[in-house]
Amino acid sequence: MITTLDSAKKYFDDLKNGCNNLIDCQNLYKSIGAKEDLFILDIRKKDDFAKNFIEGSIHCEWNEVFEFIEEDILPKDKKIIVVCYTGQTAGQVVGILKLLGYDACSLMGGMVNGWLKNSMPIEAACST
Repeated sequence: MITTLDSAKKYFDDLKNGCNNLIDCQNLYKSIGAKEDLFILDIRKKDDFAKNFIEGSIHCEWNEVFEFIEEDILPKDKKIIVVCYTGQTAGQVVGILKLLGYDACSLMGGMVNGWLKNSMPIEAACST
């Protein structure tokens, strides 16, 4: 059984070997277009998610991520891309997910300085 200490060692070994647990918006866009089996977790506020989000994203505010873990909503067999506003909070969530054995990374620059700044395509919730 893998312990938290083993996961922490792997996390820091990966960092030493150049894995920064980030994906840039161009590579994420290519992965989406190639229909790669990803789980995109957007942890921004609900209202901001409704205004614009990346195709296929699942919403969960950052302070509710533990419920997603507890309820076994996050897949262990897919790459999880965590999206926040600027990448800061996503990086924290990625660190925790990695310690728990998930394959996770964050969107470099988040929605503001990554996806939107690079004019990548967005979806928006339908208003009725």
